[in-house]
Amino acid sequence: MGIEIKDKVALVTGGVQGIGLGIVMAFLEAGAKVVVADINEEGLKRVIDELGDRFGERVWGITADISQEEDVKKMVVEAVHKFNTIDILVNNAGRGGMHYFWEMSTQEWDDVMNLNLRGAFLCTREVTVFMLENSIKGKIVNMASTNSILPTTGIAAYCASKGGLLMFTRVAAQELGPHGINVNAIGPGTTMTPLTELFYNLPGLKEDFLDRTPKGRFGEPEDIAKVALFLVSEYADWITGQIIYVDGGQSLMGLPRYLEGLIQATGTE
Repeated sequence: MGIEIKDKVALVTGGVQGIGLGIVMAFLEAGAKVVVADINEEGLKRVIDELGDRFGERVWGITADISQEEDVKKMVVEAVHKFNTIDILVNNAGRGGMHYFWEMSTQEWDDVMNLNLRGAFLCTREVTVFMLENSIKGKIVNMASTNSILPTTGIAAYCASKGGLLMFTRVAAQELGPHGINVNAIGPGTTMTPLTELFYNLPGLKEDFLDRTPKGRFGEPEDIAKVALFLVSEYADWITGQIIYVDGGQSLMGLPRYLEGLIQATGTE
């Protein structure tokens, strides 16, 4: 029997493409109503139109910059107005950047931290307030990374944001456990999304990633979505404060030196 979350209402940030879209699809197929939030207004309209043909009124979209407090407050209010509740939050929206840290601008650092960490905090806070006020025993899933525990060159801001997100997950789980709210994280390995497209298309760098993946392939959004579905289902009621690495074994082997590999593969500095 497949996992069902029939009639649950889920809010998924960054749901227009990649892992986020995979999660949106998995939740809809499992019977949920889904609010898709994304800053990409054009992409959001396209996705909602496509999914609406199949899932009807069970899917709805809202444009939001989750690094902005007022956008997040408005997003939560409108999601509740649309579907009357929020049972599930998936903090999936995120971004990367690639420079040695001493060459990184303050703006680049802030952009990564504001979306990956501040955004997850703001969304979790606003959804949690609603859940507590309405005695909802909800599920929250944060999209962390193998870089939550594995450092690699060229992405200091990303590593710091994902390491911080893992610790935020654990503290939130401690604080919300007594209220019946579960908070967990997923640590994807290299997954075939627009964010990682550069790596899996470059000769040499692609092989380096695959050599460090015992399962011998890159992940697909569906690999991550299956675990997200499990974590928001009744089967995970006794799981909180944990991170599940969905990485084909990459975290056992360590990651390549991203920036050096990119320079070598492209012949650029």
